[in-house]
Amino acid sequence: MGISQDLNIAQALIEAGTKYKKEILTAPVVAFDEVKPYFTIRNGIQGKIVGGILTVNGQFRPYRTEKGASGVGNIKPYEWEVYLGDLVKEFDPNVVLGSLYTEPTATKPDQMAIARRIALEVALKAGEALYDNLFTAVRNAEGDTSADLFNGYHTIFAKAITDAIASEAIGNYMDLTGTPIGAHNAGDVLKSIFQNLNRMLRRGRQLSLYCPPSIVDYYETWFQQEFGHTPWNKGYQQKELHSSRGRLHFVELDNMETGNFMYVTVKENMNIGFDRESDKEQVEIRRVDNPKVVQLFMKTHFGVGFETIMPEYLCGVKFGHYVPEEPEEPGQGGSGDSGSSGTNS
Repeated sequence: MGISQDLNIAQALIEAGTKYKKEILTAPVVAFDEVKPYFTIRNGIQGKIVGGILTVNGQFRPYRTEKGASGVGNIKPYEWEVYLGDLVKEFDPNVVLGSLYTEPTATKPDQMAIARRIALEVALKAGEALYDNLFTAVRNAEGDTSADLFNGYHTIFAKAITDAIASEAIGNYMDLTGTPIGAHNAGDVLKSIFQNLNRMLRRGRQLSLYCPPSIVDYYETWFQQEFGHTPWNKGYQQKELHSSRGRLHFVELDNMETGNFMYVTVKENMNIGFDRESDKEQVEIRRVDNPKVVQLFMKTHFGVGFETIMPEYLCGVKFGHYVPEEPEEPGQGGSGDSGSSGTNS
C-alpha cells in the first residue's frame, strides 16, 4: 500500500512531539522490559543518589540494673548518579515511511499515526543503546553516544576496587582471573563462588548471579558432562546453581558478554534510574534549515548504580574465559600436551 505523495508528515511529526510527549519519553524504558524482574527501576530521580543499607549490631546481655551502653545502627552511604542526556536526530521523514508502513493494512494510517510511529521508533532505538551499555558505559561529558552518558555497573565496581572499598579482604570482591572459566570447570568455580560469599549474603536469601550467557553455556555443558540424565534433571537448560539448594539463580544478560565482571546480589541492589517526571524531561520535533528534514530533540535523565557494595549484599567477581592451548604440530618440538591450563581472553 503506497503513501500519499501530499502527506505532510513533517508537520504531523511536529504536532506528534507535543501530543505524544509522555509516550515518547517512556519509550526508552521499553528496552528494559525483559530485564525488569531482575533490576529495580526507579523513576522521578536525577543527580546524585545516596544509597546505603542500615546495619544494626545489637546483642542481649545478662540483666542488670545499670543501663550501660547499647548497640547502635548506622548506614554506610554509597552514591550513584543519574545524568541528564539529550538526543538530537535529524532525518527525512519521507525516507523512513516505506520501512515503517509497507505491510498491507485494512485501514490506511493517517498522518498523526505515522508521525507517532516514527518518533517512537527513534526513542526505542535510544533505549536499546542505553541497555546495550548498561554495564560498560564510561561517563564522558564531551562524548556523543549513550556509552558516554553514564557510568555502567562494571565502571562503578572497577572504581570501587581502585578506591579500596571493594576488595577480597573486605569480602565484596573475588578475582578469579587466575582460574579461567570453561566447560571443564564451570560448576566447580561457581560452587566455590557461592561457598565463599559473605555468610550474611548467603544465608536465607534468594540471590542472583548476573553474568554473560557464555558462563551459563559453560555451566550447562559441565552439568551434562558431570550428571548426564538424572531423575531431577529437567533438561540441560539450567536456571540455578545445583549446589546452592535453589538459592542462587542465573540472570544471563547479553549486554554483559563484553565485560569481565559478574555479580552476586539481589534485585533491590541493582538500580536503574530515570526521571520522566520533571520539567527537564523534554520532547520536541521541529523544522531545521533543510526543508526536507525534521529534527527530533529529547532530554532525559538516566543512570545506574548499586544501592550498596557492602559484602552482606554484593560480591563482584572478576573472571576470564578458558582458552585451551592448541597442540604443537608434530616435529615442532615439545610434548604437544593439550591438557595444560588455559589463559585469559
